[in-house]
Amino acid sequence: MAVTAKGGKYFYAWSTILPDGSFCLPDQALQEYNITLNSKIILMTGRNTAKGFSVVCKELIPNSPLAAIFGSLPELQNHSLPEGQAVTFKERMFCWVLLSKDRYIKLPLRTWQQFGLQPGDKLLSMRATHLAFNILSEGPYIELAKQMQDILEYK
Repeated sequence: MAVTAKGGKYFYAWSTILPDGSFCLPDQALQEYNITLNSKIILMTGRNTAKGFSVVCKELIPNSPLAAIFGSLPELQNHSLPEGQAVTFKERMFCWVLLSKDRYIKLPLRTWQQFGLQPGDKLLSMRATHLAFNILSEGPYIELAKQMQDILEYK
């Protein structure tokens, strides 16, 4: 169950990166951001987040500040990069990955490391902007979420 924390922060779920590099995305977040199963999704690191990434709703990109960035990355838009291979542009890393019908993504170990993460890390999914939800491993929101009960956990 998603939980609203003090300050209005909305936490979807905890999930752990599995040894094979797979990771479960929360159903509620996927529904809110209109991200469909069995589709290619975009992951993006943040400028201020050393450990984590955002899951971007790619249908909203054309009318957003991200449009110029994605316009400079045609290999990401047309999925000509190998799945899960990160590309860097203006201090951020991006990749595309297939979201399976059971809500899992799978990244190579190298990409997890580029995102500052590794198998076994427990990550928090939380609402961010109208374009994306965040998946984080450290910072003040993690400490706040650790104090809360009732946040769904995928293992």
